[in-house]
Amino acid sequence: MQSLWEMKVGESGTVKWMMGNSAVMEFLRRHEIKEGNLIRVFQKGKSGVIAGTGNRRFAIAGEVAERIKI
Repeated sequence: MQSLWEMKVGESGTVKWMMGNSAVMEFLRRHEIKEGNLIRVFQKGKSGVIAGTGNRRFAIAGEVAERIKI
């Protein structure tokens, strides 16, 4: 199991579990990021990740991406 932050650009995987405060968890669920969903990394920077599920794309900080396990 690896974190979303550890994935390489172009890789995809199924979300196993995730954790964070209530605001972060609400953001993730609002963007259809939840356990069992397929997620793909489109771009990585020094401090964040652009990823997506289905037709949705989102940018999240590296510290949040580390708490999403694939």
